[in-house]
Amino acid sequence: MYILQLCQGEISINVALFHTIEEGRKFISQLPRYQYEEIEGFVYEYFIPDYMPDYIELKYNGHIVPLTTYMFTGEGKVDICWNKITDLSQPGNGMIIGATRVDAYYVPNNELKDYIEKREYNYICVKQYLESKGYDVERAYFGSEDGEAILYSDDTGEWHFLTHMDPDFVESKDILKDLGI
Repeated sequence: MYILQLCQGEISINVALFHTIEEGRKFISQLPRYQYEEIEGFVYEYFIPDYMPDYIELKYNGHIVPLTTYMFTGEGKVDICWNKITDLSQPGNGMIIGATRVDAYYVPNNELKDYIEKREYNYICVKQYLESKGYDVERAYFGSEDGEAILYSDDTGEWHFLTHMDPDFVESKDILKDLGI
């Protein structure tokens, strides 16, 4: 099942749930100037609300969904996003498909446990090493656009950026060597 979301800047509006993306595209393509583009293997779907009437009703399978240009406050296009969601009412077969956000990155659910364990292990290695050299260590930037990072300071009290705790940090086999410390 797929949730249709309309996204513009910080605004994200859940519109409807569909069994397939194709059903959802049939529905949303009723919007004026709906665009579907495939560029280098990536699919982009959007519309420009400037071309939408102040009020419009989209009809699908006996339902009427009202939309208005006043739903959107930003300038420019509105991205159409499809979020696959698992119906937990149906019998399952293990890990649900999809991905989970970790800081600024999405990690496939079937890799999440290993990713978190490696991330925390690498952080502990870096922290213990730096502390053994007399540095104070701090995690910072949680929730930022680039994700959490490691900062360190010496006896002068000045803080320095070391690295983001991103997928490259997690996948490092020898984190201290890779960071050059």
